[in-house]
Amino acid sequence: MVVKMKKIMNAIIGSIFLIIGMFYASLSMAAALNASIDRQVVSISESFILKIEADDISSSAEPDFSSLEPDFEVLSKNVSHQYQSINGVNSRSTHWQLQLQAKRLGEIEIASLSLAGVSSRALIIKVEKQKITAKDDADFSLQLLANKKFAIEQEQIVVTLRFSFAKHVSNLQASELLLDNAQVVKLNDKQYETRRNGRHFGVYEVNYAIFAKSVGEIIIPAQKIQVQLGRGSIFNQSRGKTIALQSDALKIDISQGPKSQQNYVVADSLSLNESWAGSHVLVLGESITREISLNLTGAKAETIAALSMGDIEDVKIYPEVANKNEKKTDEGLVTSRIRSFALVPTKAGRIVVPAFEVRWWNTLENKFETARLAAKTIEVRAPAASSDQTIVDASRLQQQAPVKVEKVIEKVLIANPINHWLSAISLLLAGIVVYLLWVIFADKKNEKVLKNTHQNHLSSQEKQLFEKLLSALKQGSDANIYHSTRRWALSLGVSLASDEILQKSLTLIEQHLYSADEASVKWDKQEFTLALKALRQCSLAKVERNQPLTLYPQYSGEAR
Repeated sequence: MVVKMKKIMNAIIGSIFLIIGMFYASLSMAAALNASIDRQVVSISESFILKIEADDISSSAEPDFSSLEPDFEVLSKNVSHQYQSINGVNSRSTHWQLQLQAKRLGEIEIASLSLAGVSSRALIIKVEKQKITAKDDADFSLQLLANKKFAIEQEQIVVTLRFSFAKHVSNLQASELLLDNAQVVKLNDKQYETRRNGRHFGVYEVNYAIFAKSVGEIIIPAQKIQVQLGRGSIFNQSRGKTIALQSDALKIDISQGPKSQQNYVVADSLSLNESWAGSHVLVLGESITREISLNLTGAKAETIAALSMGDIEDVKIYPEVANKNEKKTDEGLVTSRIRSFALVPTKAGRIVVPAFEVRWWNTLENKFETARLAAKTIEVRAPAASSDQTIVDASRLQQQAPVKVEKVIEKVLIANPINHWLSAISLLLAGIVVYLLWVIFADKKNEKVLKNTHQNHLSSQEKQLFEKLLSALKQGSDANIYHSTRRWALSLGVSLASDEILQKSLTLIEQHLYSADEASVKWDKQEFTLALKALRQCSLAKVERNQPLTLYPQYSGEAR
């Protein structure tokens, strides 16, 4: 019973913590609507993919995609739903994937989309004229392309292996790009469709970000792919012949970066932002938190210096661990650094937090730039003086007439809105506790009833066997007395060996029944009967007091 109670209490405690965890997890989930495209630049004849991801938005509707129709043709639309639970934290997301094709040239804005009060950011895609070469009419082509022919050390170079095909292919196998004098990072693959000279082509691209380690020339060797013509099915596993294609090699000149007395980051783009948690007017002893975020495109993570703040007079600075993230996109590597700093003033007055700067080389403009966060002024006030510290001119008080001061007590009633979540959880927990208590008492009652039923059954059976034993003692044979005694002892669960008279008498009976030499000493039937009644009376008294009996060894069938 004790073990059972412990299990039930553990179940109650576990249920309470689980529900509380789910409640706070649901409060901490932040709804978001994110939009992205698989390419930044396309030709007028090419399609691209627009992805919309809705995280933790409780709505079965979808964004209004009609805003895309004036500038884009929607070729296809797919939707998928995901739900996961990790360590008691539940999250759900919905993903839409649209295949679009532009209707005009130029930079086109993909307007912000909204769902359940959450909006995505607007995107820009550049649509160019279609460039047709002599090879474009071929059924298959393989090109090795780079986004720039010249670069400096640690500058990102995006290399694309583009395979175009006008017929069905399968089992594409591409060689791996390896370079000795450059670091190679595999980016996301892309797949889309296009039309050239009135023909429909599928395009598959493998993208790499390359960072030169030294000055000189990087030679990107010719790349090879191998595909099978046609496509198989569950009814026909046979495919056509295998073809192999090889691209041309590429050469990229790497020069030394510009010299500077200050350290700098090489990137395609860089943004620096900050946010403050707390008031810029503090009372001495309070703190304010500054969060600095640095976002870069086209920069290696290891070239980015740690975000740090210099010492500020009369201020203690407590930096937190930086949050680092690196993501692979069509533009290359997108890296972010976010770090928070708690500022605790130690002296009243005005404190100036100096400007924060990051110097970087803009690879798109080929010039130095400085991202800067302006200086901030924080006012720190001393704690308000208590009434017993106020200095009063005693002579002036004596000259003035006494003034009666009335204390006005203002009652401020603050509304305490009902938290429906907490109310629902409280009712649920109360219901669980009531149910478990009912289960405990119901089990205890059933156990008591079963125990009483079992005892009544044993008592009735024991009474019948004892009456048969007394009858055998009056007129039965030794064999009948011997077996009746054994059966009665088993029904009551007592050991006959605990009584010397009974043990001695049973031994004499066994010798008389089973030994070749009869016992010379006769057993006393009257003494045996008195001993049996005494043993029975003692045993029944113990049963009524719920005391354990000395169990008799297991007995099955007739004794010997």
